[in-house]
Amino acid sequence: MKKICHLTSAHTQEDIRIFHKECVSLADAGYEVYQISCGNTYDKKGVHLIGIGVKPVGRLARMRKTAMLVYQAALKVDADVYHIHDPELLPYGLKLKRLGKKVIFDSHEDIPAQIMDKEYIAKPLRKIVSAGYKVYESYVIKHLDAVVAATPHIAEKFQNRCRKVVTVNNYPRLDDIQFHETPFTEREPIICYAGGISEIRGEKIMTEAMQNVNGTLILAGDSENVSPPRGQNT
Repeated sequence: MKKICHLTSAHTQEDIRIFHKECVSLADAGYEVYQISCGNTYDKKGVHLIGIGVKPVGRLARMRKTAMLVYQAALKVDADVYHIHDPELLPYGLKLKRLGKKVIFDSHEDIPAQIMDKEYIAKPLRKIVSAGYKVYESYVIKHLDAVVAATPHIAEKFQNRCRKVVTVNNYPRLDDIQFHETPFTEREPIICYAGGISEIRGEKIMTEAMQNVNGTLILAGDSENVSPPRGQNT
């Protein structure tokens, strides 16, 4: 039995992609699965969740202290394969690789492009930070065993930069889908977006687009700032 360990310093313990879609699926397939993240330690759905405590306040604390604590806990697991999910874990992914482990980087976003929209980075510095991150990311991933991308677009960004890249889309697990008996032609026209709700993720574009759509838009997910509904279609 292969022992697989997923590492995250930024995501919640029961993150939909990491825990439910990847870790639980691996456990169902017969692997011994661990997940290290902020939170408590417990077992669920065949996965051993190892918590390193409360998530710190502030990005710098998360990127420095939390990432280090996640790495230290990962060493104790002594897994065959390590699957990292956050950019600040890249240095530790390289450390694990140097220890002879199989290491995979899971890129949920096009991070260099995402940096260009980070409001907490001064605009004149964003291009420099983005370019610098891409250089470092390229250096690390060429030493890792594979990159998993959340979309085909993100996967294209890694072509010729790493040993292997595969796409694992954020599709629902089949056992999570409740199939309707009502035919599509008889249902109310509804468009649903599930995920983080913010302007960067297209919240404003989606709500504005509904002005020309005969239907209802449902946004489901976490959000600190949601634009007010526009018209009767949202």
